[in-house]
Amino acid sequence: MKTLKLLFLLVISAGVVKAQGVKFSPEKPAAGSKVTFTYQPKGTNLQNLTDIKCSSYTFFSTANPKAAKIELVKDGEIYKGEITAPDSTTLVGLAFSSGDQKDEAPEGYVIRYTKAGKISPETYINEAFLYGLAGNYYLGLTLDPEKSASLYKQAFALKPELKKKNLSSYLSMEYKVDKEVGAKLINENIKSLSNIKDPKEEDLVATTSLYTLLKQKPQADSVKAITLKKFPVGNYAYVQDMNALYATKDFAQQEQKANELVTKYKFDLTKKADQNKMNSVYNILASAASKAKNFEKFELYTNKIDNKLSRAGLYNSFAWPSAEKKENLELASKLSKQSLELVEQAKNDEKPSSYNTKEDYLKTLDRTWGMYADTYALLQYHQGNFKEALSLQEKAIELSGPSPDGSGRLVTYLIKNGQEEKAYVEAEKLFKDGKASDSLKRDFKMLYTKLKKPGTYETYASNLEKQALEAAKAEWTKKMINIPAPSFSLVNLKGEKVSLSDFKGKVVILDYWATWCGPCVASFPGMQKALAKYSSNPNVVFLFVNTWQNEENREKVVTDFVAEKKLNFNVLYDTKNAKDPSKFDVVSAYKVDGIPTKFIIDGDGNIRFKAIGFSGSDDGVVKEIDSMVGLLLPKETSK
Repeated sequence: MKTLKLLFLLVISAGVVKAQGVKFSPEKPAAGSKVTFTYQPKGTNLQNLTDIKCSSYTFFSTANPKAAKIELVKDGEIYKGEITAPDSTTLVGLAFSSGDQKDEAPEGYVIRYTKAGKISPETYINEAFLYGLAGNYYLGLTLDPEKSASLYKQAFALKPELKKKNLSSYLSMEYKVDKEVGAKLINENIKSLSNIKDPKEEDLVATTSLYTLLKQKPQADSVKAITLKKFPVGNYAYVQDMNALYATKDFAQQEQKANELVTKYKFDLTKKADQNKMNSVYNILASAASKAKNFEKFELYTNKIDNKLSRAGLYNSFAWPSAEKKENLELASKLSKQSLELVEQAKNDEKPSSYNTKEDYLKTLDRTWGMYADTYALLQYHQGNFKEALSLQEKAIELSGPSPDGSGRLVTYLIKNGQEEKAYVEAEKLFKDGKASDSLKRDFKMLYTKLKKPGTYETYASNLEKQALEAAKAEWTKKMINIPAPSFSLVNLKGEKVSLSDFKGKVVILDYWATWCGPCVASFPGMQKALAKYSSNPNVVFLFVNTWQNEENREKVVTDFVAEKKLNFNVLYDTKNAKDPSKFDVVSAYKVDGIPTKFIIDGDGNIRFKAIGFSGSDDGVVKEIDSMVGLLLPKETSK
């Protein structure tokens, strides 16, 4: 797929990045003005796909974008949309996707905003941040350290005082472009900073960062110690103390550290900055109290947080696992209900500056309310309030959109309310979409029999599954690629050497994962099912590459995890890069940006599919594997 990126030609003007897929109007908008755009997916990797979505990322003075959904209107082959941005906007990036497939135009779709007809230096800083670090994550663009370094230099030329704040980020780009030249520049800046007779905190922090870039830990630790001694209650010390507070596992010790931190920094709660710091402390303590099942302290610290949405989020984060496990239902219900009330109250607040319009803000709150209502509905169901559960679930799906799990719960609530025909329709829809869980299949079978549908359930269910598989295959056919898979030889849990070349002539499912990755873990029951389904097929191989796992006792962590979860995966250990231990070799060779990511490799050693993320249900995972594998294997061997 990456080779297709050469097809994307872009022209950079003073105010806009014009890409083959997107045309902006006006091309040099003033901050605060409305911009319209057209998107032509032809020639991109979305050209054969439907249901294309668009997200915008609006940047202000700092590299902390605000995400929003943009409504697209289809006009023939073209999609049209508009951007409404506040007058503090510096630039906006657009991301287009269909399902888990993202438009990966190398330069991305970025438009700069002007003030008095000029590009602000902060705009260049934000653009440098995109091309140097986060652009692939947000927009799917190709990172370009050389371009990023150039953008930083443009910003510094316009506003020299920005250099000190962004020095480490800029020099890290120069170092990536050319290690020898970069190291020379870094050492020159270290020398310059070291010559300051009475360095400020920011000077010492910059020096520490530069030593860290060069991986000179003793020097970095030495300057860090000087910083903490000279500025014991400075910003750097505060960040270190907050990190230590967060990392403390024992709740009682965490409380003690929090009290010491508050005493040490003498927060002035009449100041907004100190209010925010105090709220961060309360947030950490509330989350820790919840994990420690200290419900009294959880309520105590959560109620001290003045931000309504932060409080609502904590209430929901407590209520959801309680709903799943059927624990503490009374308290969980009370807090879940309060989370909904807080979201409603937030609708009366002024629009935060990070939102373009009040309408955008209210839409976000509606989606949040829907997500939290899903929690409250399940709690009501467990307490026998079936009518209330159904009403809440219908509203939740209306506001936050359907999901396999949420729609499955809707079917359950409909059955409990005697609405069996409607439950049948909803269950059938999930079945046809290939998103039916085992429990939903049982419900569907019961409904089919009870409603006396024609024919046998087994025949009808089999036909539905075939339809779902064929529809999924049709979608995956549009996503087929053909790129040589990078070769590798890695060691597995048993100490055996496993090479990709060992499996010539077979279809290989390559799954990148880590123990700390929630979506990876969520996908494993489905992957276990898929593995079992193909266990007797000698033409299909599953390899699970553990990567981005940085613990010193990594092998024990992984081995214990696999044993605890009772996984019978062939787990391979990705190797750390010899020159840069922060990177891993094979995942980098496959250009993976996030996990879980699966690659389906054909018998000739070519990548034919790339699947990112978790599909949302065990059955969905199996169907996804079936669709891709079924397109690569001859029919007689894919069964």
